[in-house]
Amino acid sequence: MKLNRREFLALTGKTAAGSVIFAACGLPERELIVQSPVELPEDLVRGEDAWYATSMGDFTNGDGVLVRVMQGRAKKIEGNPDHPVNRGKSTARYDSVLQLLYHPDRISDPMLRYSKAGNLVGISWEQAEARFQEALANANGSLTVVTNPLRGHLGSVATNFAAKYSGKHMAFDPIEQGVLHRAVKSVLGQDQLPTFDIANANTVLSFGADWLGTWGSPAQFGVKYGEFRSQRSRGYLIHAEPRMSLTAAAADLWLAPRPGTEGDLALGIASVIVDEKLVSSDNIAAFNAALPSGLAGYSLAEVAARTDVPTERIEKAARHFAGSPSTDDKSAVAFGGGSAGAHTNGSFILGAIYALNLLVGAVGASGGVTPNPGSAFSDISASATGASFKAWEEELAEWRAGNVETVIIRGTDIVHGMPNSVAIREALDSVPNVIAFGAVLDDTMGYADLVLPELTFLETWGTDIPEPGPGYQVVGIQQPVVGPTISRDESGLISNARGFGDTLLSMAGGSLGSSMERLVADAVSELHDTRQGSVTASSSALFTNGVLQRGGWWDTGEKGTSSSAGKVSTANKNAGYSDTNSLGTGDDFNLVPFQSNSLLDGRLASTPWAQQTPDPISSASWSTWAEINSKQAEDLGIRQGDVLLVRSTSGEIEVLAYPHPGVRPGVIGIPIGQGHEEGGRWAEGRGANVLSILVDQKDSETGALAWAATKVRVQRAGRRVKVPKFEGEVEARPVEPGVPVLVVGPGETAEEAEIANHHEYQGSLFND
Repeated sequence: MKLNRREFLALTGKTAAGSVIFAACGLPERELIVQSPVELPEDLVRGEDAWYATSMGDFTNGDGVLVRVMQGRAKKIEGNPDHPVNRGKSTARYDSVLQLLYHPDRISDPMLRYSKAGNLVGISWEQAEARFQEALANANGSLTVVTNPLRGHLGSVATNFAAKYSGKHMAFDPIEQGVLHRAVKSVLGQDQLPTFDIANANTVLSFGADWLGTWGSPAQFGVKYGEFRSQRSRGYLIHAEPRMSLTAAAADLWLAPRPGTEGDLALGIASVIVDEKLVSSDNIAAFNAALPSGLAGYSLAEVAARTDVPTERIEKAARHFAGSPSTDDKSAVAFGGGSAGAHTNGSFILGAIYALNLLVGAVGASGGVTPNPGSAFSDISASATGASFKAWEEELAEWRAGNVETVIIRGTDIVHGMPNSVAIREALDSVPNVIAFGAVLDDTMGYADLVLPELTFLETWGTDIPEPGPGYQVVGIQQPVVGPTISRDESGLISNARGFGDTLLSMAGGSLGSSMERLVADAVSELHDTRQGSVTASSSALFTNGVLQRGGWWDTGEKGTSSSAGKVSTANKNAGYSDTNSLGTGDDFNLVPFQSNSLLDGRLASTPWAQQTPDPISSASWSTWAEINSKQAEDLGIRQGDVLLVRSTSGEIEVLAYPHPGVRPGVIGIPIGQGHEEGGRWAEGRGANVLSILVDQKDSETGALAWAATKVRVQRAGRRVKVPKFEGEVEARPVEPGVPVLVVGPGETAEEAEIANHHEYQGSLFND
């Protein structure tokens, strides 16, 4: 159903008032107050603002947002207070997405490369469609559709489109490639990522995952963290990670184990709990059933030696996690992800971490792990992750062998995200037809034969299923909040773009659906037929209007369930690392990449707002820096701003040194997101791409890239550059040469202080 702005705003009027029932959207009243005209600039364009609810699609894990639109332009994005995932909260990344909509380097029209070595030239959409159809006809079963992990109807369209042409749909995520999902399934028996009931937990124990910064939905976790800290006991947070992330900085107890030993630490904590019988015998039995090899070899002393975490800190974590006998509320939850699962033994590490929930009876309990239900739609997946690195190595071998005729790419920059070891550029050069969608040129488009401008999530229809959800069924609705935007000089549109889903449906001749708008309308009508959930209306049309106004649909009565608990994978307990013997002079470090708090994996690198957002720990921006333990840096003669050469067997990058105490010795932490060859004026040639030098180490169970298993050799380049950061350094200096600052005590006058505090030289001045 087509819904214009006038009809949408009419939902608050008489037509829908008595027919649609749902809670107030909670629009922020402070934003709707019109200020006195005398206080406004004379050249301000006056007009009423409108708020539209939508879902953020590619940039969050299902957050619901409100977009403020004035004079047809999107001005602001903030959290939708009525949405059950983020409940009105937002992150600094939200507004950065607006800059993709109005980006001066946004792709305006389709572009074609007539030869692999040629330049891109502008063409019409008619020519682009003809070239697209030709590529599909030539594919003849050798087609691959590559996207970011998709859970809503757009993912279904991509999968069905690939199947129509006897091809395959593969998702690429440089960070998450299935280790987390497999561990949750293996240990907890849950198909979707569960909800961690942080708000009602007395103790939270997390490993590797920077859930307050970049992991999952930080807006969702931020709400729960606020509730966690609002308890009478204030809660107790334990976080284990080799470097101090935003989550580690907020922890009451930070543990910094050797990379790859997080599983040992988890079982060391379990060993203390079992030995001291801090939990019931039933819980201990459930834990032992999930750990076939038991806790032999995980005594406190052995774990402390392997992890380099002091025994007293392991004991302290264990007793807090289990809850002391005098504590009434013993609710606790343990979870992990991020760098904790990015090792060759990642499946073992995450399995051991999630098994801790069995030990304290947290599965299905308040303050523990809450399972999420499946999709509200029979043909739409409620879970998604990237294909494993092993699967990608096999796929790229097919590309290089000339066995794939056409590759269609959207939502992911595979050239930037793949390590050098897979030779992604050579693989793309071997594919006759590479078609790439996007809003701003990226590194992958530099190897595309056909580049198609894509509408942003603010301009298209879609659905999204949050992962993790809140513990019940949720469907987020994505709707266009702005129409085609005229350029500033009024010469034409900023971008003559089309939606990825609509383009695929058109190329399929309508056999998969007429449009994304129609697919969404049919899906919403299906929800109406259930007669359940957050919106009740007398007709399908009014129900659709209500769902759009609310930003989605959710059914608090549809809960998730768990099957019986499984086993912790113990096939590979020990972490493996790449070799550095052939890398020349320098010092060896464990490389721990981490997602940029503003750029994430680089998807927002083209936006200046994201580039200038300071890192919450270092306050650095606009660059790629390397976090090194300050004491170790001092011993090595490394100062802040020194240009460091970081080498692995896959390549070399240059970064700026940032010594500080919030990283364990022997570890070098480097943010992901910079180092783009393309990407617009604010991203091109800025910083270094740490993903490019990762070595092809893989998790032994899933084949996922073990992106925290690369060892590097670090050497000073002999240059020094000032690190762009907001943190200032002011050296102490006297007010006047040779005259110390006057110290005035309580109840003391300045004259009394002068007599009492000044040295002999100053005293002679007063006597004169």
